[in-house]
Amino acid sequence: MNLDLVNNLCNNLKENQFVQNFIKELSNYIEKNLTHNTEISGVDNTWNNLLSDNLEIGNKKIISKYKDEMLIERTNILQNYALKTRNKGEMYYIYDIGSNDTNTYNLCICEPNNSHKVITKKIEDLPESASLGSVLRKQGEDFILEKEDTEIIENQINNMIKKKIREQDQYLDSKRIEGHIYEVDEKYSGRIWLYDLNNKVGGDIEGIEEIEFPKNLYETAKKGDKFIYQNGEYQEYELG
Repeated sequence: MNLDLVNNLCNNLKENQFVQNFIKELSNYIEKNLTHNTEISGVDNTWNNLLSDNLEIGNKKIISKYKDEMLIERTNILQNYALKTRNKGEMYYIYDIGSNDTNTYNLCICEPNNSHKVITKKIEDLPESASLGSVLRKQGEDFILEKEDTEIIENQINNMIKKKIREQDQYLDSKRIEGHIYEVDEKYSGRIWLYDLNNKVGGDIEGIEEIEFPKNLYETAKKGDKFIYQNGEYQEYELG
């Protein structure tokens, strides 16, 4: 895998304001709704943290691969439910607080052809109980809060996030291979990108985003350094 290609893709995504807001919302959603063992606590619609480049659940980090998958699945959940309930009217979802005015909410239209459109509404112009994560329908010129739909969407998103976290744990475990040698490509914010020198895919060396790297090794690790995964942990690699 070409890590530069992945990094460029992530940077391009971050340039899109809607995606930025979506990452911000999902980051706060995870922090507020999941505990360390990935069980869902009570729903809390307080979403006021700043944009985070790296999703975390307490001390548990989410790698870019699964952050992106969560964003895609989130969109799919909203669009599929909107299509399923089309007879109830066009579906809107409150996904963020207005970036320039904290007294406004940003809404997305959940229809597939309009999902890129962002609508900003004053909080006072929306139903009194509406908050971040609420599902709305339009009735004339007014928005109506759909409490049952909101609960269904929240449950689906909770289940999706838990599933993706389990998948991430399994994925990372499969990439930590006893006796394999890994070379450092880059690191930042407690994460380190490694090439598995023993595992080539289609002629390319596989790249891995590692989030459980020994702190003492992380502090001094630099591009080109090599480590071996041995006895269930990364260790300094010394040429024989």
